[in-house]
Amino acid sequence: MAHPGEALVPDAPATIAALRSAGARFAFVHGSRAQGTDGPGSDVDVAAWFGGDDPPPWAIRGLPGEVDLLVLDQAPLELAGRVALYGLLLFDDDPGARVGWLALTRRIYLDERPRTDVARRIFFDGVRAREEAHGRP
Repeated sequence: MAHPGEALVPDAPATIAALRSAGARFAFVHGSRAQGTDGPGSDVDVAAWFGGDDPPPWAIRGLPGEVDLLVLDQAPLELAGRVALYGLLLFDDDPGARVGWLALTRRIYLDERPRTDVARRIFFDGVRAREEAHGRP
C-alpha cells in the first residue's frame, strides 16, 4: 500500500530502503513538501523513528542527497510536534509504535504549545524593544 508521503519524495524507494536498513520503523515527509509550499530548490524533509537504537542522521548510508533527515527519537518537541501534526506518512513497519508515538507527541506538544507561544512572544517583544531603543526599525 502506498502512503501519502511517497509521492512527495523523488526517489522514495531508495529513501525508504536506506531508512529501513538503518533500523527505522516508520517515517514521515514534513516541511515544505508536506505543506505544499516547496519550490524548485527545496530539500526533502524526512523524519524517521527508530525506537531507541537511533543512529545519528549522518551515519545512515544510501539516502539521496536532497533528503534532510530528522531522527524523531532525539528531536526537540517543537519539531517532533509539527511532524506529528502535519507530517505525511512515508512508510510504516510498526503501526502500534507509530500510533503510540503520534498520540503521546501530539498530546505533549499541544499541552505545551500555549506556554511556548507565550515564551516566543515575550522573546520577540524583547528583541523588538531593544531594536527600537537603539534606533533600529
